[in-house]
Amino acid sequence: MEMKGEQKDKVEKMGLVEDLNKGAKPVVVLQKLSLDDVQKLIKDREDKSRSSLKPIKNKPSKSNKGSIDQSVLKELPPELLAEIESTMPLCERVKMNKRKRSTVNEKPKYAEISSDEDNDSDEAFESSRKRHKKDDDKAWEYEERDRRSSGDHRRSGHSHEGRRSSGGGRYRNRSPSDSDMEDYSPPPSLSEVARKMKKKEKQKKRKAYEPKLTPEEMMDSSTFKRFTASIENILDNLEDMDFTAFGDDDEIPQELLLGKHQLNELGSESAKIKAMGIMDKLSTDKTVKVLNILEKNIQDGSKLSTLLNHNNDTEEEERLWRDLIMERVTKSADACLTTINIMTSPNMPKAVYIEDVIERVIQYTKFHLQNTLYPQYDPVYRLDPHGGGLLSSKAKRAKCSTHKQRVIVMLYNKVCDIVSSLSELLEIQLLTDTTILQVSSMGITPFFVENVSELQLCAIKLVTAVFSRYEKHRQLILEEIFTSLARLPTSKRSLRNFRLNSSDMDGEPMYIQMVTALVLQLIQCVVHLPSSEKDSNSEEDSNKKVDQDVVITNSYETAMRTAQNFLSIFLKKCGSKQGEEDYRPLFENFVQDLLSTVNKPEWPAAELLLSLLGRLLVHQFSNKSTEMALRVASLDYLGTVAARLRKDAVTSKMDQGSIERILKQVSGGEDEIQQLQKALLDYLDENTETDPSLVFSRKFYIAQWFRDTTLETEKAMKSQKDEESSEGTHHAKEVETTGQIMHRAENRKKFLRSIIKTTPSQFSTLKMNSDTVDYDDACLIVRYLASMRPFAQSFDIYLTQILRVLGENAIAVRTKAMKCLSEVVAVDPSILARLDMQRGVHGRLMDNSTSVREAAVELLGRFVLCRPQLAEQYYDMLIERILDTGISVRKRVIKILRDICIEQPTFPKITEMCVKMIRRVNDEEGIKKLVNETFQKLWFTPTPHNDKEAMTRKILNITDVVAACRDTGYDWFEQLLQNTQNDFMVICNVAKILELVVPLMEHPSETFLATIEEDLMKLIIKYGMTVVQHCVSCLGAVVNKVTQNFKFVWACFNRYYGAISKLKSQHQEDPNNTSLLTNKPALLRSLFTVGALCRHFDFDLEDFKGNSKVNIKDKVLELLMYFTKHSDEEVQTKAIIGLGFAFIQHPSLMFEQEVKNLYNNILSDKNSSVNLKIQVLKNLQTYLQEEDTRMQQADRDWKKVAKQEDLKEMGDVSSGMSSSIMQLYLKQVLEAFFHTQSSVRHFALNVIALTLNQGLIHPVQCVPYLIAMGTDPEPAMRNKADQQLVEIDKKYAGFIHMKAVAGMKMSYQVQQAINTCLKDPVRGFRQDESSSALCSHLYSMIRGNRQHRRAFLISLLNLFDDTAKTEVNMLLYIADNLACFPYQTQEEPLFIMHHIDITLSVSGSNLLQSFKESMVKDKRKERKSSPSKENESSESEEEVSRPRKSRKRVDSDSDSDSEDDINSVMKCLPENSAPLIEFANVSQGILLLLMLKQHLKNLCGFSDSKIQKYSPSESAKVYDKAINRKTGVHFHPKQTLDFLRSDMANSKITEDVKRSIVKQYLDFKLLMEHLDPDEEEEEGEVSASTNARNKAITSLLGGGSPKNNAAAETEDDESDGEDRGGGTSGSLRRSKRNSDSTELAAQMNESVDVMDVIAICCPKYKDRPQIARVVQKTSNGFSVQWMAGSYSGSWTEAKRRDGRKLVPWVDTIKESDIIYKKIALTSANKLTNKVVQTLRSLYAAKDGTSS
Repeated sequence: MEMKGEQKDKVEKMGLVEDLNKGAKPVVVLQKLSLDDVQKLIKDREDKSRSSLKPIKNKPSKSNKGSIDQSVLKELPPELLAEIESTMPLCERVKMNKRKRSTVNEKPKYAEISSDEDNDSDEAFESSRKRHKKDDDKAWEYEERDRRSSGDHRRSGHSHEGRRSSGGGRYRNRSPSDSDMEDYSPPPSLSEVARKMKKKEKQKKRKAYEPKLTPEEMMDSSTFKRFTASIENILDNLEDMDFTAFGDDDEIPQELLLGKHQLNELGSESAKIKAMGIMDKLSTDKTVKVLNILEKNIQDGSKLSTLLNHNNDTEEEERLWRDLIMERVTKSADACLTTINIMTSPNMPKAVYIEDVIERVIQYTKFHLQNTLYPQYDPVYRLDPHGGGLLSSKAKRAKCSTHKQRVIVMLYNKVCDIVSSLSELLEIQLLTDTTILQVSSMGITPFFVENVSELQLCAIKLVTAVFSRYEKHRQLILEEIFTSLARLPTSKRSLRNFRLNSSDMDGEPMYIQMVTALVLQLIQCVVHLPSSEKDSNSEEDSNKKVDQDVVITNSYETAMRTAQNFLSIFLKKCGSKQGEEDYRPLFENFVQDLLSTVNKPEWPAAELLLSLLGRLLVHQFSNKSTEMALRVASLDYLGTVAARLRKDAVTSKMDQGSIERILKQVSGGEDEIQQLQKALLDYLDENTETDPSLVFSRKFYIAQWFRDTTLETEKAMKSQKDEESSEGTHHAKEVETTGQIMHRAENRKKFLRSIIKTTPSQFSTLKMNSDTVDYDDACLIVRYLASMRPFAQSFDIYLTQILRVLGENAIAVRTKAMKCLSEVVAVDPSILARLDMQRGVHGRLMDNSTSVREAAVELLGRFVLCRPQLAEQYYDMLIERILDTGISVRKRVIKILRDICIEQPTFPKITEMCVKMIRRVNDEEGIKKLVNETFQKLWFTPTPHNDKEAMTRKILNITDVVAACRDTGYDWFEQLLQNTQNDFMVICNVAKILELVVPLMEHPSETFLATIEEDLMKLIIKYGMTVVQHCVSCLGAVVNKVTQNFKFVWACFNRYYGAISKLKSQHQEDPNNTSLLTNKPALLRSLFTVGALCRHFDFDLEDFKGNSKVNIKDKVLELLMYFTKHSDEEVQTKAIIGLGFAFIQHPSLMFEQEVKNLYNNILSDKNSSVNLKIQVLKNLQTYLQEEDTRMQQADRDWKKVAKQEDLKEMGDVSSGMSSSIMQLYLKQVLEAFFHTQSSVRHFALNVIALTLNQGLIHPVQCVPYLIAMGTDPEPAMRNKADQQLVEIDKKYAGFIHMKAVAGMKMSYQVQQAINTCLKDPVRGFRQDESSSALCSHLYSMIRGNRQHRRAFLISLLNLFDDTAKTEVNMLLYIADNLACFPYQTQEEPLFIMHHIDITLSVSGSNLLQSFKESMVKDKRKERKSSPSKENESSESEEEVSRPRKSRKRVDSDSDSDSEDDINSVMKCLPENSAPLIEFANVSQGILLLLMLKQHLKNLCGFSDSKIQKYSPSESAKVYDKAINRKTGVHFHPKQTLDFLRSDMANSKITEDVKRSIVKQYLDFKLLMEHLDPDEEEEEGEVSASTNARNKAITSLLGGGSPKNNAAAETEDDESDGEDRGGGTSGSLRRSKRNSDSTELAAQMNESVDVMDVIAICCPKYKDRPQIARVVQKTSNGFSVQWMAGSYSGSWTEAKRRDGRKLVPWVDTIKESDIIYKKIALTSANKLTNKVVQTLRSLYAAKDGTSS
């Protein structure tokens, strides 16, 4: 069969080539041509190809020597290329494929080869076909979206598990090291429509053009040769070994165990050979021997527990032990994979299916799933090592960490492959019952473990394979599923992760539970169709046909029985709780899944299950003997199913047009149903390759349709018999239709039989060019065909049954039935038009059970809201229920009425509804509250967006309701207002409404106005501040604009003013008078009310005071000012509030000296009360807000009369006034930013924001303060300050940058003020999980402009200079910010590091030098002979040239040596300790820079060479790469933090403090040396000096192990190919450097040549360093040309003036003046850091000697 297929393919291919190259004879290569011949042949064809087909454009690639010219290949048409490829040697073809892949803009797709298709080489499926770019992009877009939307990522993209190529396909394109992928993988999905389309194209092209290799060619491949060589090698080594000698429990001899890499290779090679289909070419004996050897290798790891916990072991030992075990387990996994790949290869001899080996693979897999993988992926499966009590599964899962070790992820992937391949083995070989029992239990366990989606997919394949083939085991499998159901995950996160092809209404992908997918597949896989061999004997045909019909029908009925069995057992468990387990939510989830999958082409069983479920549920709830819990649950589920059925029925009415379109699209006969069936089967067949489980779906559909047709004929025959027995007039006509039915049914059966006979592969080749439908159309077809099946037509039955139980005695059943009807009505409200529905609902409104009546009312409510036009029809029924005896019913009615009022404001009965609701105001508490809330929402809530229409409606509604109740009295209305009297906001809102409405009324009645005035006055006298404020405001509007009743207000004012005056004189006479205390409330109210009245009325008008000459505003000011000095803070506050009100009416009062003094003193005095500060700021804020409103109103008024007015006469007095006022108080308001209380800062910021928005001041003076406020801990304040900065930046570019450094310093002051714990240093980053810099917003504003950014960063770094004398904590704060700024490109941190180096090379050395100079000189001389590493600082020259290694070796051996070192420096310390403290203080800045550089290096993963290569002058593009930030790298400068916490700068100098400073000096000196490692040490030469240095560095960098820094060593810049070491202890890279001094001595022995660059110490010049280039050798030395430059700058030729000309500066020197020979300058003509350090120490030594 295979050979025939192959020939057929070849013939097909040749035909295609012929068609495409008409006019040229096809090239039929009968022998392998040499490459030269092929090349020549191509050239001959080139022109013709060009003319016949458009060339495929690709990037030209260099032609390899001896291979085909690639540029020519690019021009060839694909089919010719394929033909040529097929004749090439394998190695050439592989190269060509690789090249092709590299030129196509697409990663190689995951290999997909189904087992029945013999795609022979791994190269064949790797070669990527040329695709249209457009399709390509679309597909990637889908794939990307998939990957993002899925919770768990997996390298196999979004393909369904079944789509994996058989065997270890996953390993084929992946070396073991690739397994280091994400810990999670995507929830599996079925392929998407777009992807299927693409696949279709790919398959068609593959079928048409793909060259098939002959087995001989494949056996010639390197893969096959490698594999056979490995096997030979193994067998040769173990030739004499007797395998039978070892039992299961014996120790396996070491020589039997293969190596790790050997097994890994075998695993991946065997997968490739399996895919090629040439495994059967190996000798059977050898294969069997290898399998036996592999079995022992599997046994080695099959029982090893990876979770051992040896309490006596250290952590390190434990880890090593575990690594060892994991290695053995992984080896065994590779052995399993190899074994199973061999067994599942095509055409293998029976001898390879060795029972013991298969059992061993299963034993291994089962053990490690249970003991290694489940515990790692799902915490419920973990045992507590300390024997503590087991946590509940939910608690355990909640605490679970999702991180997995790489080795575990690798093992997991391998086990997935093993399980997947075992399912293939089941298809090939029958296994014993005991083995199958093991396999099925192993396949079912994963469904009850969380986080193992891929494994569950593999397990679905495995269990369906067993279920399909082993009938005896079906019941056991179902039972095992049931026993485990209670362990199903219930958390939403991991509940559903089997992804369906379809999306929900919002376009989101849909998911179902894995266990549902399993059950559906199990039911589908039961169906078997008869085999497709043709019968030789024609006589037997008819009998055979009948037999086959029976087989098909029986097979489908078995599936039905299985489904029925599963459902009935599951549903039985849903009664009352069984112990701890409650199965109802599980069943509910299952039903939801069925509804998600029903009518989807790949899940035909879902419709069957739902159909059976419907019958089962009706039976359960109709049967009164069933327990109540189960009856109610059954009703509930049926309601859900019925609602879905109704929804489908409603939407399917819209499908008809699409069905007609599909029928036009597909070819076929007259029978529409048959055409659609054919189209659906075509679709399934087309996609079987990508989802093998569709084979089962296809069989299921065929069997289902076959049975339906059979039933239809039986029914027709039965009805015909009935007709014959009864005489009817339409007899002939009836018989005719029966005959038609029979004929049609027979045709359909014939069609289905023909399809069964066609094998899938033939079927797909036949359909190759047919236009198959896409996924959406397939869904439509399924839904259309399903609409003729019983389930789709069962809605009426379900509804009738639900209505029937409405008359039941059991209340719970009636209530639930009502709720079910409610669900149905929500989907299709027109259902209520049915008479039986109306009768049912009406009856239940009068039910004797409250809960049933409530459910009926809820149903009506839903209906009325869905269909407003029918609201009137049911309105009377509904409104009656407001007087229901059940509280819950009354509540429900009020809620429905409220919703109608809000959603249908034009409903004519709204007034009546409001009256009915208000009447319930004296009902019980819950209803009373609901009524109040309802009216609060309807009447007293502001209308959004100043909607005038809504406002009018609201007012009319209130007046209508009041008018409607005139006859019955207003008691209820008062009652409502009494209920709301506690709610001040209602009164305030009513006052606000009146304030706006009354002035607009035309001719309001006198009594109405008088009543309002009186009521407002009552409220002012009686209520608190908020109400007084609103009522005075309302009174202002009524009196000033309407009534002009000034005397009424004047009387009120005098009453309060008089009270204050009287209390003032009492207080002046005797401040301790007790009557003052009793009158305090009256005083407080009077102060507040007088102020409020002054805000709205100008009492200096004649209307108020008449002819009196007294200046009221001054008197009020004097009175209020008196009480601002009162001893009681509450009185002071009220007086200041009063002043604030008065200033709104008379802003000029704010210029009064005493007011200025009062405000400024309160704001600037640190000891003044927080409440007073806040009140002053509130006064300013209110003034500005009023001013803003006033200006807007003036603007509107001006627009009305703009044309008549003269602009010259318009003077904006008030704006100038507010600007002057703000200038007056600005400084103090800004200073309020530095207050510890956030409320003070909050109001200060509000004032500044208002000031800036109104443009009252120049913004530049506020910028630093706003930057400072941007670091506030409260997000609202931060955002507001940042927003202001953004606005300023838009209007005035450059302001922000100009004030940035000042802002940073100010932000430090803000943080100091906020910092409550004075001992803790102020830090510059947010101490939360984000760890972002406090000034990150400032930086992100500046970073866009390169020039501004650099200037800002340099200014910040300059603060660290020892001359800047910045305080240490501020430096720490700035360093924190620099460490945490949101850098985006590599240039930013590199620029900082570059400038740190410059600062360090100068300041660091100066600092060390000044410390040395402060030492006592004569003591230093004694120190010369000390054997410590610090002798580098001594004066003698020979010290310098002595090898450093010998000097350092001594002190690194023990701590006591380093003690000596500290002691020797201690002896040299001067008596005066000031230099010590100075050193400790100044060194902090440099130390912070060192730490900052190290941190940035770790954070960005830069190597030293990358940092050194950086030059700021290079173009920006070079370093524009994005930063690859490492996580978990934190900036923690331990030394500085300790320095600040111990307050060393101010502490007394004890011996310990001196010692710690000296230690710091020594550490610091070491770190300066270590700053830039330049050359690597030889391998393995980690000397004691390095260890000592690292020790000091560790202590400087904060001690502890360098957890954060291992990651920093992965350089992200691939272009730097330098060798890199790993992380060092103490957070710095291991610097392998040879001893400097040895090198120095060696290089000083070298000869000096012309053009060498040398360093000189010439006594007549003081410059340091002195660098020159040798011009020539002279008799007594050298002639040199001087160079100009500095330690950190670049070096050029030095010039001197000779007359008018500048000439090179040439000089002669002695050889003894040379101190360093052969200097190699960098590419930028600079000295390397190492040379700089050496020269510094050499000059220091020289200068020391000379002094």
